[in-house]
Amino acid sequence: MIHTSYTVGISTGEFKALQYVMTDQDWWVNNALKERARIATKEITTIYTNYKINKEEAITAIGSTAIIEAAYSEGVIGIAT
Repeated sequence: MIHTSYTVGISTGEFKALQYVMTDQDWWVNNALKERARIATKEITTIYTNYKINKEEAITAIGSTAIIEAAYSEGVIGIAT
């Protein structure tokens, strides 16, 4: 599995402001990204499954990563621009 990490920089003032509203900024950032990815994964799975059903084609991709990759490679979804 390929792992992607992000580094986010904020000013001292922004950090101090966040301390006022949350106890763990790192947890919040990670949770926000993972939750949005989870939602997108469900959306893509639904879109791809419906696409294959409507075309009366077998779904040969197994697992969420394989389904996402198949959806991209088959042109069912594209990268947001």
